[in-house]
Amino acid sequence: MKTVILSLSTIALASTLLVGCGAAPMSNAQTGAIAGSVLGGVVGHQFGGGENGQNAATALGAVAGGVIGAQVGAAQDRAYPQPQSYYR
Repeated sequence: MKTVILSLSTIALASTLLVGCGAAPMSNAQTGAIAGSVLGGVVGHQFGGGENGQNAATALGAVAGGVIGAQVGAAQDRAYPQPQSYYR
């Protein structure tokens, strides 16, 4: 039951973050960091022994996924630059 609640909470948080940033376009690095954190947290939660071990693996997976996702997104930003739009 805790796994289901954690998974649904993670999906709800990620959706809120992505929808909340809809007014201003996000870079690939920002999108990659968010997606990588969510995916890393979910994958990390599958590892670790006991409740404390699972929590630590979830946190470590989220941080590692965020860093990796941001690096992949930044590489995409450099490879495919987008014109800058200005908001008033």
